[in-house]
Amino acid sequence: MGLKAQALHLEDRTYEALEAISEAEAPAEEFEQHACRAELHRLRSVVLTALGAEEIQIEASFCAAISIAKEQKAVLLVKGAEATYAKYRRRASIASIGIL
Repeated sequence: MGLKAQALHLEDRTYEALEAISEAEAPAEEFEQHACRAELHRLRSVVLTALGAEEIQIEASFCAAISIAKEQKAVLLVKGAEATYAKYRRRASIASIGIL
């Protein structure tokens, strides 16, 4: 479902991507697939950003992605979530000063 969400997002089917992420969360939680949960939170952040969601929602998803990945000692997932978050922060700061 995470891959489906990613594909939907790349096709600019953002609302459908968010629905796919929501659908994937319950099984990931039920079967304690923490790595999947971390990636789903990272992806949710990206999709929420594309939708122009509230910054607090976006930040919360990024924090959850990083936290879950760190708890699992999943170095690649931590680095991926941190890199995506840094990219988001750069874009947000550029937008706030009116460059974009």
